[in-house]
Amino acid sequence: MKLTYLGTAAAEGWPALFCRCEYCKKALERGGKNLRTRSQAMVNDDLLIDFPADSFSHMQQNGLNFSAVKTLLITHSHMDHFSPTDLHLRSTSYYAHDLSTPNLTLYGNERVMKLLERERITREEEPNDTGISAVEIQAYKPFTAGKYRVTALPAFHAMNEKAFVYLIEDGEKTLLYLHDTGELFDEVYEYLAANKVRADLISYDCTYVALPSGGGHMGLDSCPKVRARLEAIGVSDANTISVVNHFSHNGKLIHDELVPAAKEIGFLTSYDGMVVEF
Repeated sequence: MKLTYLGTAAAEGWPALFCRCEYCKKALERGGKNLRTRSQAMVNDDLLIDFPADSFSHMQQNGLNFSAVKTLLITHSHMDHFSPTDLHLRSTSYYAHDLSTPNLTLYGNERVMKLLERERITREEEPNDTGISAVEIQAYKPFTAGKYRVTALPAFHAMNEKAFVYLIEDGEKTLLYLHDTGELFDEVYEYLAANKVRADLISYDCTYVALPSGGGHMGLDSCPKVRARLEAIGVSDANTISVVNHFSHNGKLIHDELVPAAKEIGFLTSYDGMVVEF
């Protein structure tokens, strides 16, 4: 399995759009891996996780063929994870020609479905030949998406909707994608233990970075706690790749500073364009 981190920032990006704080200015001056766009990831070349407004630039900067994507998993409706406006550009009558695959299936919660329908209504004059179908999903109910078995798990995030993190399996490898969420609910650990899940890669929310974490996100203080609980039930072990991702500029450490801090506690640090094969 191959995981490509397309965007690794929180909602505001890094440097944030209108911010001139010390950490945004430092990231802008250093450039390179210190520059982060909004959260999105790709599994192999056919499964996309989330669809922020930065999807267009992600496609260009990474030389990707988004027309080959068959599955789109949406974690929740926050704008840095789901901005459906550009989805109408998959219309084959005008915007998109010679697609690699004719159909794309989008999976998400009830609020995601409502936002998608609202977008469709506002664009009634546009062609509706995008090949996109939408499926509302529920937590703890695995479904098949192409060659993947996907299970949505409840995230500790966005209390006004049922936000998800995802367990993605292809029969050989297993990815546990924990964005956006705070420390996991007890019931999630119980589900993983009961189903004898063993993850090859776990991607941890680390929005707070060096600040004390709480609420619907984690940081360098809580990621090791979650990993320890996952190790205790056999989901993670010495061979599991642990990556921190989804960073806010409020967390203070730019990429160059975060790498050694995360390495010290046994985590890799994601950056835009990072590819991990496992």
